[in-house]
Amino acid sequence: MFVVRGVSKVFEGSGRAPLTVLQHIELDIRPGEFLTIIGPSGCGKTTLMNLLGGFVRPTTGSVLKDGAEIAEPGPDRTMVFQDYALFPWLTVADNVAFGLRAKGVGRPELDRRVSHFLNLVGLSGFADAYPSQLSGGMRQRVSIARALAPDPDVVLMDEPFAALDSLTRDKLQEELLAIWSKSRKTFVLITHNIEEAVFLSDRIVVMGSRPGRIRSILDIDLPRPRQPDIRIRGSLFLELKQRISDLVRDVPETAPAGAH
Repeated sequence: MFVVRGVSKVFEGSGRAPLTVLQHIELDIRPGEFLTIIGPSGCGKTTLMNLLGGFVRPTTGSVLKDGAEIAEPGPDRTMVFQDYALFPWLTVADNVAFGLRAKGVGRPELDRRVSHFLNLVGLSGFADAYPSQLSGGMRQRVSIARALAPDPDVVLMDEPFAALDSLTRDKLQEELLAIWSKSRKTFVLITHNIEEAVFLSDRIVVMGSRPGRIRSILDIDLPRPRQPDIRIRGSLFLELKQRISDLVRDVPETAPAGAH
């Protein structure tokens, strides 16, 4: 679905030296997969996400979706942000309907889709509420429903659960997996949370910083559907967490005993 080839991104500011945020990024993202990008602060994760979303253009290289170069944002790609980015003056239903109205969806179909996605995220009883009346977890559910309602090919998520408490975050991760398994859309997630990355992903892109580059891409060969107790009882889960932690912290990998 996405093909990223030889991408670098340099930001230039008035009176400041150019800042290379990404350097020679090579990445393929497959249709229908759950891909997570993880790495230390300042490694260019959000810049890479913005390139996929069409919000910025690469300095060198190309970013293609379905064979066409991405030049701008489009309704085929929707975003979920850490700070929810809901319109406080709109009800929950109207927030979810926002992208549908922009696409010119007629009222009967609009109402049907809003109802469907609010039910999907467990908020069917809150259609007439306003964001200020909801908890943080509920607001993020609205953001996810709004991202899914226009039927995009790709859902891009920039640390959507970072501001939530651990219990709410774990619950929403489980709900997000259920939504992804039903929709089979392509999900691309940015997170700092290694456990979250392993629990959700088909593959994890581990980035290093100064300048941002891809250090490793790991296949997460854990069975689906994934049960919550895999976080504490799954030996492979724990091994993957440690390996990714070492990669993020730039700890050299050691060869197995007896290897030459």
